[in-house]
Amino acid sequence: MAWLLAPLLVTMYVVGPGGPATAGGGHGHGETGPPDASVASWDAVGTQAFTAAALSPAEGHTIFAYMAIAVYDSVMAVKGGYDPFLVAADAPDGASAEAAVAAAARGILVHYLPAQSASIVEPAYTAALEAIPDGRAESDGVAIGTEVAGKVIAVRANDGFRAAVTYTPPDPPIPGVFLPTSATPLIGPYLGLMEPFALRSPDQFRPKGPPHLGSREWAREYSEVKLIGSSTSTTRTADQTLAARFWGEAPVQQAHGAWRKFVLDHQLDVVDAARFMAMISVTYADALIACFDAKYHYAFWRPITAIRAGDTDGNARTAGDPLWSTLLPATPNHPEYPSAHSCITPTAGWVIARFLHTTRINLTIPSLTGLGDRTFAQPGDLTYEVGNARIWGGIHFRSAVEDGVGISKRVSMWVLAHNFHRSHR
Repeated sequence: MAWLLAPLLVTMYVVGPGGPATAGGGHGHGETGPPDASVASWDAVGTQAFTAAALSPAEGHTIFAYMAIAVYDSVMAVKGGYDPFLVAADAPDGASAEAAVAAAARGILVHYLPAQSASIVEPAYTAALEAIPDGRAESDGVAIGTEVAGKVIAVRANDGFRAAVTYTPPDPPIPGVFLPTSATPLIGPYLGLMEPFALRSPDQFRPKGPPHLGSREWAREYSEVKLIGSSTSTTRTADQTLAARFWGEAPVQQAHGAWRKFVLDHQLDVVDAARFMAMISVTYADALIACFDAKYHYAFWRPITAIRAGDTDGNARTAGDPLWSTLLPATPNHPEYPSAHSCITPTAGWVIARFLHTTRINLTIPSLTGLGDRTFAQPGDLTYEVGNARIWGGIHFRSAVEDGVGISKRVSMWVLAHNFHRSHR
Protein backbone atom coordinates (compact mmCIF):
# COMPACT_ATOMS: atom_id res chain seq x y z
CA MET A 1 0.00 0.00 0.00
CA ALA A 2 1.05 3.61 -0.37
CA TRP A 3 1.88 5.11 3.00
CA LEU A 4 2.41 8.63 1.62
CA LEU A 5 5.60 9.02 3.63
CA ALA A 6 7.67 11.11 1.24
CA PRO A 7 5.46 14.25 1.18
CA LEU A 8 4.99 14.01 4.94
CA LEU A 9 8.69 13.86 5.71
CA VAL A 10 9.54 16.71 3.36
CA THR A 11 7.07 18.84 5.30
CA MET A 12 8.11 17.62 8.71
CA TYR A 13 11.87 17.62 8.69
CA VAL A 14 12.80 20.20 6.07
CA VAL A 15 10.19 22.88 6.69
CA GLY A 16 8.81 24.30 9.89
CA PRO A 17 7.90 27.71 11.28
CA GLY A 18 10.52 27.36 13.99
CA GLY A 19 13.20 25.93 11.73
CA PRO A 20 14.30 22.29 11.63
CA ALA A 21 15.37 20.77 14.91
CA THR A 22 18.57 18.83 15.35
CA ALA A 23 19.39 16.88 18.48
CA GLY A 24 21.94 18.89 20.42
CA GLY A 25 21.52 21.70 17.89
CA GLY A 26 21.39 24.60 20.34
CA HIS A 27 18.59 26.62 21.87
CA GLY A 28 19.19 30.04 20.45
CA HIS A 29 22.29 30.68 22.55
CA GLY A 30 24.74 28.77 20.37
CA GLU A 31 25.52 25.93 22.73
CA THR A 32 23.91 22.92 24.29
CA GLY A 33 24.23 21.83 27.86
CA PRO A 34 25.63 18.60 29.24
CA PRO A 35 23.73 15.34 28.68
CA ASP A 36 20.71 15.18 30.95
CA ALA A 37 19.34 12.17 32.81
CA SER A 38 16.59 13.85 34.83
CA VAL A 39 13.91 13.86 32.13
CA ALA A 40 14.43 10.19 31.28
CA SER A 41 14.66 9.32 34.97
CA TRP A 42 11.28 10.88 35.70
CA ASP A 43 9.77 9.19 32.69
CA ALA A 44 10.94 5.90 34.23
CA VAL A 45 9.35 6.86 37.56
CA GLY A 46 6.12 7.67 35.76
CA THR A 47 6.22 4.33 33.96
CA GLN A 48 6.73 2.50 37.24
CA ALA A 49 3.83 4.35 38.85
CA PHE A 50 1.55 3.82 35.85
CA THR A 51 2.38 0.12 35.77
CA ALA A 52 1.67 -0.24 39.48
CA ALA A 53 -1.68 1.52 39.01
CA ALA A 54 -2.67 -1.07 36.36
CA LEU A 55 -4.40 1.53 34.21
CA SER A 56 -5.33 1.34 30.53
CA PRO A 57 -3.15 2.64 27.70
CA ALA A 58 -5.74 5.37 27.14
CA GLU A 59 -5.09 6.66 30.65
CA GLY A 60 -1.36 6.17 30.42
CA HIS A 61 -0.73 8.17 27.26
CA THR A 62 -2.90 11.00 28.59
CA ILE A 63 -1.14 11.19 31.95
CA PHE A 64 2.25 11.13 30.25
CA ALA A 65 1.16 14.05 28.06
CA TYR A 66 0.27 16.05 31.18
CA MET A 67 3.65 15.23 32.69
CA ALA A 68 5.65 15.96 29.55
CA ILE A 69 3.95 19.32 29.12
CA ALA A 70 4.61 20.30 32.75
CA VAL A 71 8.26 19.25 32.50
CA TYR A 72 8.76 21.00 29.15
CA ASP A 73 7.13 24.26 30.21
CA SER A 74 9.12 24.22 33.47
CA VAL A 75 12.40 23.71 31.62
CA MET A 76 11.51 26.48 29.17
CA ALA A 77 10.84 28.77 32.15
CA VAL A 78 14.35 28.05 33.43
CA LYS A 79 16.38 27.68 30.23
CA GLY A 80 14.33 29.20 27.42
CA GLY A 81 15.00 28.45 23.78
CA TYR A 82 11.54 27.32 22.67
CA ASP A 83 8.00 28.60 23.08
CA PRO A 84 6.11 27.08 26.02
CA PHE A 85 3.27 24.73 25.16
CA LEU A 86 0.64 25.58 27.76
CA VAL A 87 2.09 27.58 30.67
CA ALA A 88 4.29 30.62 30.10
CA ALA A 89 6.39 31.19 33.21
CA ASP A 90 9.71 32.79 34.08
CA ALA A 91 12.09 31.34 36.63
CA PRO A 92 14.69 33.40 38.49
CA ASP A 93 18.14 33.40 36.95
CA GLY A 94 20.18 30.43 38.02
CA ALA A 95 17.23 28.19 38.93
CA SER A 96 17.98 24.48 38.69
CA ALA A 97 16.37 22.88 35.66
CA GLU A 98 16.79 19.43 37.23
CA ALA A 99 14.88 20.56 40.33
CA ALA A 100 12.18 22.04 38.10
CA VAL A 101 11.88 18.73 36.22
CA ALA A 102 11.56 16.79 39.48
CA ALA A 103 8.94 19.12 40.96
CA ALA A 104 6.89 19.30 37.76
CA ALA A 105 6.86 15.54 37.26
CA ARG A 106 6.09 14.93 40.92
CA GLY A 107 3.19 17.37 40.84
CA ILE A 108 1.54 15.63 37.91
CA LEU A 109 2.12 12.08 39.13
CA VAL A 110 0.90 12.75 42.66
CA HIS A 111 -2.27 14.32 41.27
CA TYR A 112 -3.14 11.67 38.67
CA LEU A 113 -1.66 8.59 40.36
CA PRO A 114 -2.16 9.37 44.07
CA ALA A 115 -2.11 5.73 45.18
CA GLN A 116 1.49 5.46 43.96
CA SER A 117 2.66 8.64 45.70
CA ALA A 118 4.02 7.22 48.95
CA SER A 119 5.63 4.08 47.55
CA ILE A 120 7.04 5.32 44.22
CA VAL A 121 6.78 9.04 43.52
CA GLU A 122 7.83 10.62 46.82
CA PRO A 123 10.92 8.41 47.33
CA ALA A 124 12.04 9.26 43.78
CA TYR A 125 11.47 12.96 44.46
CA THR A 126 13.46 12.85 47.68
CA ALA A 127 16.34 11.08 45.92
CA ALA A 128 16.28 13.57 43.04
CA LEU A 129 16.54 16.57 45.34
CA GLU A 130 19.28 14.94 47.40
CA ALA A 131 21.38 14.80 44.22
CA ILE A 132 21.00 18.57 43.71
CA PRO A 133 23.04 20.94 45.91
CA ASP A 134 20.92 22.72 48.51
CA GLY A 135 20.46 26.41 48.00
CA ARG A 136 18.65 29.06 46.04
CA ALA A 137 19.01 27.31 42.66
CA GLU A 138 17.31 24.21 43.98
CA SER A 139 14.50 26.04 45.77
CA ASP A 140 13.81 28.27 42.76
CA GLY A 141 13.70 25.22 40.48
CA VAL A 142 11.31 23.43 42.82
CA ALA A 143 9.10 26.51 42.99
CA ILE A 144 8.79 26.92 39.22
CA GLY A 145 8.21 23.21 38.61
CA THR A 146 5.52 23.10 41.28
CA GLU A 147 3.88 26.24 39.88
CA VAL A 148 3.80 24.98 36.31
CA ALA A 149 2.46 21.53 37.28
CA GLY A 150 -0.32 23.19 39.28
CA LYS A 151 -1.28 25.37 36.32
CA VAL A 152 -1.29 22.43 33.91
CA ILE A 153 -3.61 20.55 36.28
CA ALA A 154 -5.88 23.58 36.61
CA VAL A 155 -6.09 24.28 32.88
CA ARG A 156 -6.86 20.63 32.07
CA ALA A 157 -9.17 20.06 35.04
CA ASN A 158 -12.36 19.84 32.95
CA ASP A 159 -10.94 18.38 29.74
CA GLY A 160 -13.00 15.19 29.89
CA PHE A 161 -10.28 12.85 31.11
CA ARG A 162 -11.90 9.83 32.77
CA ALA A 163 -15.37 11.30 32.29
CA ALA A 164 -18.28 8.95 32.96
CA VAL A 165 -19.09 7.98 29.37
CA THR A 166 -20.81 4.69 28.61
CA TYR A 167 -21.17 2.54 25.53
CA THR A 168 -24.20 0.28 25.30
CA PRO A 169 -23.71 -2.70 22.97
CA PRO A 170 -26.70 -3.75 20.90
CA ASP A 171 -28.87 -6.50 22.34
CA PRO A 172 -29.52 -8.58 20.33
CA PRO A 173 -26.26 -8.16 18.38
CA ILE A 174 -26.28 -6.24 15.10
CA PRO A 175 -23.86 -7.36 12.36
CA GLY A 176 -21.02 -4.88 12.09
CA VAL A 177 -21.54 -3.31 15.50
CA PHE A 178 -18.94 -3.69 18.24
CA LEU A 179 -19.52 -6.12 21.06
CA PRO A 180 -17.21 -6.13 24.11
CA THR A 181 -14.44 -8.68 23.77
CA SER A 182 -14.04 -9.33 27.49
CA ALA A 183 -15.79 -8.82 30.81
CA THR A 184 -13.32 -6.11 31.80
CA PRO A 185 -14.33 -2.43 31.57
CA LEU A 186 -14.31 -0.94 28.09
CA ILE A 187 -11.16 1.03 27.29
CA GLY A 188 -11.47 4.75 26.66
CA PRO A 189 -15.14 5.46 25.88
CA TYR A 190 -14.51 9.02 27.13
CA LEU A 191 -11.31 9.53 25.18
CA GLY A 192 -12.78 10.64 21.87
CA LEU A 193 -14.79 13.30 23.72
CA MET A 194 -11.77 14.80 25.49
CA GLU A 195 -10.42 18.25 24.74
CA PRO A 196 -7.33 17.60 22.62
CA PHE A 197 -3.97 19.06 23.55
CA ALA A 198 -3.16 20.66 20.18
CA LEU A 199 -5.90 19.68 17.72
CA ARG A 200 -8.94 21.91 17.25
CA SER A 201 -11.34 19.06 18.01
CA PRO A 202 -11.32 15.27 18.41
CA ASP A 203 -13.04 14.78 15.05
CA GLN A 204 -10.72 17.12 13.12
CA PHE A 205 -9.24 14.19 11.18
CA ARG A 206 -12.07 11.67 11.44
CA PRO A 207 -11.72 9.09 8.63
CA LYS A 208 -14.45 7.90 6.28
CA GLY A 209 -15.28 4.73 8.20
CA PRO A 210 -14.95 0.97 7.71
CA PRO A 211 -16.08 -0.75 4.51
CA HIS A 212 -19.76 -1.55 3.97
CA LEU A 213 -20.55 -5.14 4.94
CA GLY A 214 -21.98 -5.90 1.52
CA SER A 215 -18.90 -4.75 -0.37
CA ARG A 216 -16.10 -6.66 -2.04
CA GLU A 217 -13.64 -4.61 0.01
CA TRP A 218 -15.16 -5.96 3.23
CA ALA A 219 -14.98 -9.52 1.90
CA ARG A 220 -11.29 -9.08 1.00
CA GLU A 221 -10.39 -7.65 4.40
CA TYR A 222 -12.42 -10.30 6.19
CA SER A 223 -10.73 -13.10 4.28
CA GLU A 224 -7.25 -11.65 4.85
CA VAL A 225 -7.56 -11.58 8.63
CA LYS A 226 -9.40 -14.89 8.75
CA LEU A 227 -6.53 -16.55 6.92
CA ILE A 228 -3.39 -14.88 8.28
CA GLY A 229 -4.57 -13.75 11.72
CA SER A 230 -5.84 -17.10 12.90
CA SER A 231 -4.20 -18.93 15.77
CA THR A 232 -3.80 -21.88 13.42
CA SER A 233 -2.72 -19.96 10.30
CA THR A 234 -0.45 -21.81 7.90
CA THR A 235 0.24 -18.73 5.73
CA ARG A 236 1.71 -16.46 8.39
CA THR A 237 5.53 -16.56 8.51
CA ALA A 238 7.58 -17.04 11.65
CA ASP A 239 8.74 -13.41 11.56
CA GLN A 240 5.17 -12.18 11.10
CA THR A 241 4.15 -14.21 14.13
CA LEU A 242 7.04 -12.76 16.13
CA ALA A 243 6.18 -9.20 15.05
CA ALA A 244 2.53 -9.67 15.97
CA ARG A 245 3.45 -10.89 19.44
CA PHE A 246 6.03 -8.12 19.85
CA TRP A 247 3.45 -5.43 19.10
CA GLY A 248 1.02 -7.14 21.44
CA GLU A 249 3.16 -6.19 24.43
CA ALA A 250 2.14 -3.44 26.88
CA PRO A 251 2.13 -0.39 24.58
CA VAL A 252 2.74 2.44 27.05
CA GLN A 253 5.68 0.76 28.76
CA GLN A 254 7.12 -0.36 25.43
CA ALA A 255 6.92 3.12 23.88
CA HIS A 256 8.38 4.95 26.85
CA GLY A 257 11.23 2.50 27.13
CA ALA A 258 12.11 3.39 23.53
CA TRP A 259 11.91 7.11 24.16
CA ARG A 260 14.11 7.00 27.25
CA LYS A 261 16.68 5.05 25.28
CA PHE A 262 16.51 7.66 22.51
CA VAL A 263 17.09 10.52 24.96
CA LEU A 264 20.02 8.80 26.61
CA ASP A 265 21.61 7.41 23.44
CA HIS A 266 21.55 10.85 21.81
CA GLN A 267 22.91 12.46 24.97
CA LEU A 268 20.27 15.17 24.88
CA ASP A 269 20.64 18.07 27.26
CA VAL A 270 17.75 19.05 29.53
CA VAL A 271 16.18 21.41 26.97
CA ASP A 272 16.28 18.94 24.10
CA ALA A 273 15.20 16.03 26.32
CA ALA A 274 12.19 17.93 27.67
CA ARG A 275 11.25 19.16 24.22
CA PHE A 276 11.52 15.72 22.63
CA MET A 277 9.40 14.10 25.34
CA ALA A 278 6.76 16.81 25.01
CA MET A 279 6.70 16.60 21.21
CA ILE A 280 6.19 12.86 21.16
CA SER A 281 3.86 12.63 24.19
CA VAL A 282 1.50 15.37 22.98
CA THR A 283 1.42 13.92 19.47
CA TYR A 284 0.68 10.45 20.84
CA ALA A 285 -2.09 11.72 23.10
CA ASP A 286 -3.81 13.74 20.38
CA ALA A 287 -3.51 10.88 17.88
CA LEU A 288 -5.14 8.62 20.45
CA ILE A 289 -7.95 11.12 21.08
CA ALA A 290 -8.59 11.38 17.34
CA CYS A 291 -8.45 7.60 17.05
CA PHE A 292 -10.98 6.99 19.80
CA ASP A 293 -13.31 9.63 18.42
CA ALA A 294 -13.54 7.45 15.31
CA LYS A 295 -13.62 4.20 17.28
CA TYR A 296 -16.74 4.99 19.26
CA HIS A 297 -18.32 6.99 16.43
CA TYR A 298 -18.27 4.00 14.06
CA ALA A 299 -18.28 1.28 16.77
CA PHE A 300 -17.18 -1.43 14.33
CA TRP A 301 -16.93 -5.07 15.35
CA ARG A 302 -13.67 -6.89 15.96
CA PRO A 303 -12.46 -9.84 13.82
CA ILE A 304 -13.08 -12.24 16.71
CA THR A 305 -16.75 -11.26 16.61
CA ALA A 306 -17.10 -10.76 12.86
CA ILE A 307 -15.53 -14.02 11.72
CA ARG A 308 -17.42 -16.15 14.20
CA ALA A 309 -20.61 -14.48 12.97
CA GLY A 310 -19.60 -14.19 9.33
CA ASP A 311 -22.77 -15.78 8.05
CA THR A 312 -24.84 -12.93 9.49
CA ASP A 313 -23.25 -9.99 7.64
CA GLY A 314 -25.33 -10.36 4.46
CA ASN A 315 -22.26 -10.86 2.26
CA ALA A 316 -22.18 -14.13 0.33
CA ARG A 317 -18.39 -13.89 0.04
CA THR A 318 -17.79 -14.25 3.78
CA ALA A 319 -18.09 -17.66 5.40
CA GLY A 320 -18.39 -17.68 9.17
CA ASP A 321 -16.34 -19.89 11.46
CA PRO A 322 -17.75 -20.11 15.00
CA LEU A 323 -14.51 -21.73 16.26
CA TRP A 324 -12.13 -19.14 14.78
CA SER A 325 -9.56 -17.67 17.19
CA THR A 326 -6.87 -15.01 16.96
CA LEU A 327 -3.11 -15.40 17.18
CA LEU A 328 -2.95 -12.86 19.99
CA PRO A 329 -4.72 -14.33 23.00
CA ALA A 330 -6.70 -11.20 23.94
CA THR A 331 -8.41 -8.67 21.70
CA PRO A 332 -8.36 -5.15 23.21
CA ASN A 333 -11.73 -4.23 24.64
CA HIS A 334 -12.63 -1.27 22.44
CA PRO A 335 -14.03 -0.92 18.90
CA GLU A 336 -11.96 -2.14 15.96
CA TYR A 337 -11.86 0.83 13.58
CA PRO A 338 -9.37 2.46 13.35
CA SER A 339 -6.36 0.62 14.75
CA ALA A 340 -5.00 2.42 17.82
CA HIS A 341 -1.43 1.21 17.28
CA SER A 342 -1.63 2.46 13.68
CA CYS A 343 -2.98 5.80 14.89
CA ILE A 344 -0.24 6.46 17.41
CA THR A 345 2.92 4.42 16.89
CA PRO A 346 3.91 5.83 13.45
CA THR A 347 3.96 9.29 15.03
CA ALA A 348 7.12 8.26 16.88
CA GLY A 349 8.97 7.87 13.59
CA TRP A 350 7.75 11.15 12.21
CA VAL A 351 8.44 13.12 15.40
CA ILE A 352 11.97 11.71 15.54
CA ALA A 353 12.53 12.51 11.85
CA ARG A 354 11.52 16.09 12.56
CA PHE A 355 13.61 16.26 15.74
CA LEU A 356 16.77 14.84 14.15
CA HIS A 357 16.31 16.54 10.77
CA THR A 358 16.77 13.22 8.97
CA THR A 359 14.73 10.21 7.93
CA ARG A 360 17.41 7.89 9.34
CA ILE A 361 15.79 7.52 12.74
CA ASN A 362 17.31 4.15 13.78
CA LEU A 363 14.71 3.79 16.52
CA THR A 364 14.98 0.75 18.79
CA ILE A 365 11.78 -0.48 20.44
CA PRO A 366 12.40 -2.80 23.40
CA SER A 367 10.66 -6.07 24.03
CA LEU A 368 9.16 -6.40 27.48
CA THR A 369 8.80 -10.18 27.35
CA GLY A 370 12.10 -11.39 25.96
CA LEU A 371 11.12 -11.48 22.29
CA GLY A 372 14.10 -9.33 21.31
CA ASP A 373 14.30 -5.61 20.59
CA ARG A 374 13.41 -4.39 17.10
CA THR A 375 15.15 -1.49 15.32
CA PHE A 376 13.58 0.60 12.57
CA ALA A 377 15.85 2.53 10.22
CA GLN A 378 13.20 4.86 8.80
CA PRO A 379 9.65 5.96 9.72
CA GLY A 380 8.20 3.88 6.89
CA ASP A 381 9.69 0.70 8.34
CA LEU A 382 8.01 1.33 11.68
CA THR A 383 4.70 2.24 10.06
CA TYR A 384 4.66 -0.84 7.85
CA GLU A 385 5.42 -3.32 10.59
CA VAL A 386 3.22 -2.05 13.40
CA GLY A 387 0.19 -1.79 11.13
CA ASN A 388 0.57 -5.18 9.51
CA ALA A 389 1.35 -6.79 12.85
CA ARG A 390 -2.17 -6.00 14.02
CA ILE A 391 -3.55 -7.90 11.03
CA TRP A 392 -1.12 -10.78 11.52
CA GLY A 393 -2.23 -10.93 15.16
CA GLY A 394 -5.87 -11.25 14.14
CA ILE A 395 -7.20 -8.14 15.85
CA HIS A 396 -7.62 -5.60 13.01
CA PHE A 397 -8.83 -5.34 9.43
CA ARG A 398 -6.85 -3.63 6.67
CA SER A 399 -8.98 -0.45 6.53
CA ALA A 400 -8.49 0.09 10.26
CA VAL A 401 -4.72 0.03 9.75
CA GLU A 402 -4.65 2.24 6.68
CA ASP A 403 -7.02 4.85 8.09
CA GLY A 404 -5.25 4.72 11.45
CA VAL A 405 -1.99 5.60 9.69
CA GLY A 406 -3.83 8.47 8.04
CA ILE A 407 -4.79 9.83 11.45
CA SER A 408 -1.23 9.42 12.68
CA LYS A 409 0.17 11.31 9.72
CA ARG A 410 -2.27 14.20 9.90
CA VAL A 411 -2.06 14.62 13.66
CA SER A 412 1.75 14.57 13.56
CA MET A 413 1.85 17.22 10.87
CA TRP A 414 -0.62 19.42 12.74
CA VAL A 415 0.99 19.19 16.18
CA LEU A 416 4.52 19.81 14.92
CA ALA A 417 3.49 22.64 12.60
CA HIS A 418 1.85 24.57 15.43
CA ASN A 419 3.99 23.82 18.49
CA PHE A 420 7.50 23.44 19.94
CA HIS A 421 9.12 26.17 17.86
CA ARG A 422 12.19 28.21 18.69
CA SER A 423 11.43 31.18 20.86
CA HIS A 424 12.04 34.63 19.38
CA ARG A 425 11.88 36.38 22.73
